[in-house]
Amino acid sequence: MTAPRQVGPLISATELAAELGAEGLVVLDVRWGLDDRDAGRRAYAAGHVPGALYAHLEDDLSDPDDEVAGQMPAPERLARTLERLGIGDGTFVVAYDDDVIYTAARVVWMLAAIGHDRAALLDGGWLAWLAAGGPVDSAPAIVPDPPRGKLTVAPRPRLRRERADVEQALAAGLPLLDCRMDETWEAAGEHIPGARRLPAPSLTAPGGGLETPARTRERLAELGLGPEDEIVLYCGGGISAARAWVALRAAGYDDAAVYDGSWSEWSAHPELPREPHGGGAGS
Repeated sequence: MTAPRQVGPLISATELAAELGAEGLVVLDVRWGLDDRDAGRRAYAAGHVPGALYAHLEDDLSDPDDEVAGQMPAPERLARTLERLGIGDGTFVVAYDDDVIYTAARVVWMLAAIGHDRAALLDGGWLAWLAAGGPVDSAPAIVPDPPRGKLTVAPRPRLRRERADVEQALAAGLPLLDCRMDETWEAAGEHIPGARRLPAPSLTAPGGGLETPARTRERLAELGLGPEDEIVLYCGGGISAARAWVALRAAGYDDAAVYDGSWSEWSAHPELPREPHGGGAGS
């Protein structure tokens, strides 16, 4: 089969089914459990998209040396990991999760952050695949040997913000959107000053998967933001914010970025400003 076409940051289950077996396609199963680090591996072993390779958020796709858990690895390190999974410059990557913990969106965002745009999120994840009648395999996929090619790194710092960047954004009055899930938001009781609330699940359609681009634009317009605005997204640890980033990218917001350390890092530094929920822009 020919190489799969580029479909932007989203691909449907029916579109992916039509592309299975295409030359240059790598499907990544990145299901992961917040409270059970092996849940994703067990889910993969029980059944996955035929040919999909499993990648673990912590073991494969995070920086083990960063003081903040789950941070994106250095670009070269991430690229070498992805190469071992058969991903090169010409590869089209499709990532999927369970549509509850948004690890697949994080993969798409990380790839974009190192300069690889040929990647898409399976809209609705594993449940959408099953609902569409997609085939299921339980045999482990074989990693290509030798790998398909080199993955060139061309970092885009504007897509991944660090703590100092967010401090500068605060000083400059740039919009900050807090994408934490409700339970995480409520448990913390605080947010970065001035942050507006955009829970990542609020960008999910009633039947699962992302809302339409039109509805996402409506949600952002309600917050006073348009596609021309520079926006910094954060959550608890950079996962839900990546889901919001994909939704914004699909809706034409090309100047959005993820603060990778998010609240996990910000709240660990008592010298950094924060404000309680209730009233103001963050409510």
